[in-house]
Amino acid sequence: MKFLIIALSLYFSTHTFAGHYEDMTDLKEKIVTTAQKYQGLGDPDFKIQKELEPLVNELLALNPQTRVNERLPLLFGVWKQVWGPYEYRKNDRSVDPTLNAKEIYQVISPEGFYYNVSPNMDPKSKTEKNINYLKGQYKLSAKDPVGLDVKFVKFIGMKKRPTEKPIYSYADEAERNQLPGQITVVPKIVVKLFFGGGTLREVYTDEDLRILYGSNNKEFKNQYLYIMTRVKE
Repeated sequence: MKFLIIALSLYFSTHTFAGHYEDMTDLKEKIVTTAQKYQGLGDPDFKIQKELEPLVNELLALNPQTRVNERLPLLFGVWKQVWGPYEYRKNDRSVDPTLNAKEIYQVISPEGFYYNVSPNMDPKSKTEKNINYLKGQYKLSAKDPVGLDVKFVKFIGMKKRPTEKPIYSYADEAERNQLPGQITVVPKIVVKLFFGGGTLREVYTDEDLRILYGSNNKEFKNQYLYIMTRVKE
């Protein structure tokens, strides 16, 4: 027993957490405010991710998570990206100038699909060109207990921002191909052939906070952290 106590003391002395939070509410707030501080910024050297990860690890220690299949109902609904990747065509973790980093949503349906919703910006004039709806399909990963395997299947949009309701509330219309002023952003065949997909590792989910890693690499060598908060509809 004495040996076990000494071993545990040595472990915790060399594996300290970021802030030694005892209250999950304070820790979650710290994660979100830190993520907000870097909203819209790229992370080519992973400095931002490395600042957030000790806080995430502490949260997971305070509230260990079950397999993702047991948490699926918590995932359903609308999530807003506070911080995460802002460039999806390159792996340099830069910022896509056509992306409005303050309005990136993911709407997850219980029916095995989700929509990434965001405004598409003109990089020169900084004006809004249209609203994009990128559909992905998901299923439980056979290899990762917290993983969802995803693939993209449709990319459509609206010419103008609607005034009747928020842009994330049009996921049902997007699924029915009935968006107001609907346009094809990228043809389906191109999306299916070239957009591919990847894996979302859902490491933490509760009623108002979602933390995950995304990767389009099958070996998951480069994990990209996302911090997301639930949108209360």
